[in-house]
Amino acid sequence: MDDRSWAPVPVDMPSPGLGIRAKRLARTCSVLARNLGPAAVKVVLKKEPAETAISRGARRSCEQLGATYVKFAQLVASAPAVVGPTVAEEFRGTLDRGPGVSYREVRRVFQEQTGKSLEEAFASFEKRPFAAASMAVVHRATLHDGQKVAVKVLRPGLGRVVSADLGLMIPFFRGLARAGNEQAFQLVSYLDGLRDQIGEELDLRNEARSMDHFRGLFREFNLDLLVVPRVFNEFSGEQVITMEYLDGVPIDDLAMVEQLGLDPKALIRELLRAWVLTAVHTGTFHADIHAGNLLAMPDGRLGMLDWGIVAQLDPETQILMQKLVEASLGDESAWDTITGTLLKVQGVTLREGLGLSEEEVHRVVRSMMEPILVMPLRDVSMASIFSGPDEVYRMAGREVVPRRGLIERAKKVVRTARAQKIAFDAGYHENSFQRSNFLSSKQLIYLERYGRMYVPEHAILGDKEFLEGVVESMKARRAAAAPPG
Repeated sequence: MDDRSWAPVPVDMPSPGLGIRAKRLARTCSVLARNLGPAAVKVVLKKEPAETAISRGARRSCEQLGATYVKFAQLVASAPAVVGPTVAEEFRGTLDRGPGVSYREVRRVFQEQTGKSLEEAFASFEKRPFAAASMAVVHRATLHDGQKVAVKVLRPGLGRVVSADLGLMIPFFRGLARAGNEQAFQLVSYLDGLRDQIGEELDLRNEARSMDHFRGLFREFNLDLLVVPRVFNEFSGEQVITMEYLDGVPIDDLAMVEQLGLDPKALIRELLRAWVLTAVHTGTFHADIHAGNLLAMPDGRLGMLDWGIVAQLDPETQILMQKLVEASLGDESAWDTITGTLLKVQGVTLREGLGLSEEEVHRVVRSMMEPILVMPLRDVSMASIFSGPDEVYRMAGREVVPRRGLIERAKKVVRTARAQKIAFDAGYHENSFQRSNFLSSKQLIYLERYGRMYVPEHAILGDKEFLEGVVESMKARRAAAAPPG
């Protein structure tokens, strides 16, 4: 199952041109001013708490600006441990809410892509989409044999809009990061990852291949509680995909899950197992498991939707994943490999940027990762993955003096700016390891949320018996793959 012939093929996003860039810049500034200006006034006049007013204004801005910003909003909605529950709840609607696409346009795209009219393909087709997300709209339909399906259609002209947005956002946040802003540095990681991610989502044939691949993978690993929709390739193409319709409720809707009488603990345990097994054995996993893409189904299974983003771990990151499993079982030697891997791919940033010794890097890595690996989810936070320089120095064992005065704060900004400049110059955000790390970190945030909701007593990688089985199966695969003699 390690053959990557199924793997997504990125699409080069079209150049938006100066005209579209200028229009997009003007609209972005206008929308932000219209939504955040009044929010700021309410905060100043103490009519509303800052967190409530600003998050509402930011959420409205993201919805009005569309795809690129909605993608960011979906991460916020699924990361209460990082942004706080109030902000996450405000952004919750962005998981499955977006503007529609005209029925005429949907008809045109479907026929252009498949060579068939809607009437030839379907016995019935609902004109109003039942889901409108950042990249596409989804309509319910029924095939002539009675099979219920979901028809997903990409938004027209999406590539140029996203390209224009990222062309504005990435240089802006890079500039802030070079000036010493820690939060901007993390955002650059997200936006660089988003650029690559959307480059794969612009061709729905990637999603179709991924769905077929993971259906087989889940069968191999006996993950029977997870469902990947079947694709109908004769009614699919680059901009449209027709798949089996799955009925269910979002996994984070506690009331509806309870009403269905399901065992959510079993579903989340299976989801955690799937993430570990596929990442460790094949270096791949579903890389967008926000709550809108996970459906608790009436038959007791978990439907996994939207396979447009699939992580393909580079060799270093896959080894890192394997060693993290071994470390969680108490293998001390695994920590040396983990530290060595990080020094190999990010040594310039860690040594020159932060000025850490190899021993301090080892201490930081273990302090950051070991609690996440072995402690119950209720007692840890994935937010530690995004620690700033001061927290890193504390984990390294250095004393960090609080910077209260203006001069001390200015010195901190200068040091942070220097470290982040070194990271940029070393290509920190541009290598395959960083992309893999970005996607893995994002999924850990999502998994933490579901785990805390339903299996807070579990560690993120699962129970000891399961992990021991993973290690044994890793050894068996290595032995089978080794050349004879």
